[in-house]
Amino acid sequence: MLLALALSVAATSSAVNPFGQPSTIRSGQPLANASGQPSTTVFVAREVITMDPGWPTATCVAVQDGRIISVGRTLDDLKPWLTAPSAGTVTIDETFKDKVLVPGFIEAHGHPLLGAIALAQPCLTAIPMPSPYGPAFPGVKDVAAVKAAIEAHLASTKGSPDPAIFWGYDVIAMGRHLDAAWLDGIEATRPLIVWDSSEHFVYANTAAMAKRGVTKEALAITGVMARADGTPNGQFLGTSAATWFLAPIVQSIFTPEQLPGVMQYLVDLGWRNGVTTTSEMSLGQIAGVDRETKLYQSFFHDPRVPLRCVAVTAASAARTSDGLSDTARVGELQESSTDKLIFRGVKFFADDAFLPLGMVVEQPGYTDGRTGFWITKPEDLVAAYRPWWEAGFHLHTHTNGNAGVDAVVRSLRILQESKPRFDHRFTIQHYGISTPENARDLATLGGLASVNPYYLHNRADLNVPYLGTDRAELSSRLGTLVGAGVVTAMHTDTPVSPPIPLECMWIAVNRVGRFSGKVLGAGERVNPMQALKMVTIDAAYTLGVEDRLGSIRTGKLADFTVLDRSPLAVDAMAIRDISVWGIVVGGVKHPVTDIAPRPAVKAAAWIDRAAGQEMVAPRPFGGRYANTAALQDPQALAQHLASCSMEFWRTMTREHGLMVIAEPSAER
Repeated sequence: MLLALALSVAATSSAVNPFGQPSTIRSGQPLANASGQPSTTVFVAREVITMDPGWPTATCVAVQDGRIISVGRTLDDLKPWLTAPSAGTVTIDETFKDKVLVPGFIEAHGHPLLGAIALAQPCLTAIPMPSPYGPAFPGVKDVAAVKAAIEAHLASTKGSPDPAIFWGYDVIAMGRHLDAAWLDGIEATRPLIVWDSSEHFVYANTAAMAKRGVTKEALAITGVMARADGTPNGQFLGTSAATWFLAPIVQSIFTPEQLPGVMQYLVDLGWRNGVTTTSEMSLGQIAGVDRETKLYQSFFHDPRVPLRCVAVTAASAARTSDGLSDTARVGELQESSTDKLIFRGVKFFADDAFLPLGMVVEQPGYTDGRTGFWITKPEDLVAAYRPWWEAGFHLHTHTNGNAGVDAVVRSLRILQESKPRFDHRFTIQHYGISTPENARDLATLGGLASVNPYYLHNRADLNVPYLGTDRAELSSRLGTLVGAGVVTAMHTDTPVSPPIPLECMWIAVNRVGRFSGKVLGAGERVNPMQALKMVTIDAAYTLGVEDRLGSIRTGKLADFTVLDRSPLAVDAMAIRDISVWGIVVGGVKHPVTDIAPRPAVKAAAWIDRAAGQEMVAPRPFGGRYANTAALQDPQALAQHLASCSMEFWRTMTREHGLMVIAEPSAER
C-alpha cells in the first residue's frame, strides 16, 4: 500500500548540496516526474533525536511506504533519494518544524487486555490514575474515602443484580487489609468485591463468597484466609487464591463484542503519552492463546488503533493437551507476525507482586515477618525454562523481590552451563528489589532487565516501614544495571502504573519520592540519554524488535513521538512536563487531538481451534487447557496448585454448565 500523502505546505526550502551547488526542493512538487510511482514524505522538525550513535541528530526524515528511507541533517542530505526515480511524488511536511521528533516510545511490559479490564472497573487507587478522555481519577486518601467511593458507586447502580467489582485498592497505602466483615458493613446483600492495585489480591463480602460457593474447604488453597472460627474471612491473597475466587466472576463481565472498546481505552492512554508500540507480556493468560491471538489480530489491525503491539506468550498457557510445552504453536505465532502485531518469546513467573509486598525478599526479610509468595518455586524454574531455552526462544520472567531475582539469575546460569546461547534476550521483568551482585551476574550471563521505575517513585516512601530505608530507596535500580553493562528497558505494567514514558524518564533521572519529595537512592540515577534509550532502542532490544523499532534510521519503521521540547535539553526536573503533540506510526500522523472513545463494536468471533468451529456467542474462557476435575475437591485443587507455574490470570471456564478451573498458579 502506498503511503498516504502528508499535508503539503507552501513553503520552499533552500539548501546547498555537498558539492557547493545550490538546490531547491519545492513542497508538494514531484522530483522524479514518474507518474504512478510511490510517494515520499519528508518530515521536517526543529530537531530529530535519532538514537543512532553515528548520526545522532537531524532535522528531516524521508519516509516511503511506512519506512524511513533517509535521515538528513539538512534537506540536502536527502537529495540522493528525493531525486531518484523511485521517489515518486515528494511532499515536504513542515507540521513539526517547531517540534522535536524522537523514536516512538515503547511500552516494554504492558497488558492491553488485562489492564483494560482492570481500568474498566470503578477505581480505588491511592495514587491518581490518568484518563485518556478527561481528568484523572484523583485517588483516595484513606480507608474512609475508600468506603465513601464504594458507597457512592453502589448508590448510583442501586438495583443492579450484578456483582459490584472495584479495582485499585492499595493495602500498603491504606495500612490495612479489607475483609468480609468490613465489606458487609457497606453492603450485605449484593456481591461486593475489591480487587487490589497489583491485581494479585482480592477481598469479598459474604454475599460474594456465597455466590462463588466459597466453603471451609477452600482454606486448603494457599492465600484463602480464615476467621478465628476457621471459616473463610473474605481475603484471597496472592495469585492462587485470587485466581480461584475472581476469575469465574470476572469472565462474565465482558463479552467479546465489548472488548475492543475496553482495549481502546488503554491504547488511547498510551497514545496520549507518546507510546507508539505497546506489548502484551502474557498472551493467553485470560482466554487461552488461540482466542486471544484472534482478538489481538482483529484489534491491532483495525485502522482506529494506531499502536503496534509485541505479544509475548505466557509459557504456562502454551501447553498441549497432555501438558507439554507447545513450542511449535508459539513458533507458528512468531512466523505469523506483521508490522502491527509481532509475536516474540515466552513469559514465566517467579515470586509474587511488588505493590502489596507479596514478593519474596532475602534475609533479613520484612520487618513485620511476612514471607511473600512464590508463583513458581525456585527449584522448578529450570525445568519450566528448559524446553523453551533449548528451542531458542526469548525468555522473560516476572520477579520482584531479590530472592526471586537471585533464583532467576541462578537458573539462567544453569541453562547457560548446560546449553550455552548467544543473544538469548533472557529478560528479568520488573526487577523490583535487587543487589549489585545480581546486576553483575546478569551481565556476565548475557541477561537483560526491564524495570518499573514507579516502584521507586510511587512506592519507596510507603515501603520504608516494611523493607527498611536502604532497600526501599534502592528499589528499581537503574544506575547499577547500566554501570554493569546490562541492556535495560523501562516499563509501566499498566494498570500497575500509568503508561507515561516521559515520567518514567523523569523518575530515572531524578529518583524523587512521590510523598517525601526527597531524592531516593541518588547513586541509581541515570542521565537523560540513558533514560531515553530505556524507552526507545533498549526497550525494543529487550522485546527483540530493534531491527524495526527503537531508533530513527534508514530501513526502520517510521514511528516517531512528537514533543514540544527535547528531553535531553530541558532541566532534569522538567522532563515530565514536556507536552506530547502526538505520534507518527508508519509515516501517518496521529495528533492527540484525534483521541476520542469509540462506541462499542463487535469483536472478531472467538475461534475454538480444537473443535475447528467459530463461536459467535461469547466463548467461555479456559478451553483446551481446562482441568475439569479440580473444582470437585479443594484438597486436590490445593495439590494441583502446587504443581503449576502460572500467574494471576490463568483462567476458569464454564463448559456444559459447570465451572471449571483452568490450572491456576501456585504460591509458596
